[in-house]
Amino acid sequence: MTVTLQDTGPEETRPTESAGASSLPERRLGMRLAPYAMLGLMGVLILVFSVLRPSTFATFSNASTIAVQNAVPAVLALGLMVPLIANEFDLSVATVLGLGSILAAGLPHNQGFSAAETIAAVLLMGLLVGIVHAVLIVGFGLPSFVVTLASSSILGGLIVLYSKDQTIFQPLPAAISTLGTGHVFGIAIPVVFVVVLIAALWFILDQRPEGRLLYATGAARDAARLSGVRTDRVRAIALIVGSTVAAFAGLLLTAQVGSADPTIYSEYFLPAFAAAFLSIAAFKLGRYNPLGVAAAVYLLAVGINGLELLGAPTWVQYVFNGGALLVAIGFSRALRVTRRVQVL
Repeated sequence: MTVTLQDTGPEETRPTESAGASSLPERRLGMRLAPYAMLGLMGVLILVFSVLRPSTFATFSNASTIAVQNAVPAVLALGLMVPLIANEFDLSVATVLGLGSILAAGLPHNQGFSAAETIAAVLLMGLLVGIVHAVLIVGFGLPSFVVTLASSSILGGLIVLYSKDQTIFQPLPAAISTLGTGHVFGIAIPVVFVVVLIAALWFILDQRPEGRLLYATGAARDAARLSGVRTDRVRAIALIVGSTVAAFAGLLLTAQVGSADPTIYSEYFLPAFAAAFLSIAAFKLGRYNPLGVAAAVYLLAVGINGLELLGAPTWVQYVFNGGALLVAIGFSRALRVTRRVQVL
């Protein structure tokens, strides 16, 4: 009897050990592929829509249109990402874009500003908004959610005041129009801006100590402060950068379309947040990152463009963006829970 027990013990454990050993490479492969799942999903969407609408979707003209038309949402989402990394919510980015767009269209004609003065004024507006946010949120300790929600309402009122609630149709200075419609080596300038901004943010966040300080501040502010990180300064800079980039997105929008609609900014709010939150599901899981933001923007753009070419009604766009935002937030929460379980 003793011999039987000794013989059966190892035989019963071998299948378990073998199954565990065989699943280990699969787990490692899954972990390596997970950061690129969003690109895979985009590839699937492109393939499906190309098969269903080969003459309209699968064309260079349509691809170019998607790239150029979504440059402004990409810039806005990249700007929004910066304060989010610091764990600060800026709900005013879309309204800053709207005010920047209105000023870019109105200042040259109404106030006689030159192209350089107009660009400087728009960027200064974004800078000032960011400074006000930094003073109220960092200096006075007010919640970023409340402060930026209030400033969004104030800026919306300024948009109506300046534009008289009318779309501004005025000839733009050639230098501003070129920002939205020009090309460099055959590449649309708005797309060039997106690439440059992604590269700059990647370099700062991944290759510079400032990026590590920003991530540390957002992940554990108190611990970072005790470690010597000037977290208040980091948060203030993040808020200022976010607003300034949002203002530039408004300038780029006017440069593209040649006019400024006082209500258009509301269409950019949800896509920007959806793309920023979805970025945690690409390239660097659990972290906001510029490559992930770009992938998310164009994933949403491909999906919406394909659905529109299939004849989907306009409301599908809003449902698609809202659903993507819910998925992104759910994924973020699930990832955090998984990491806590792994630590325990």
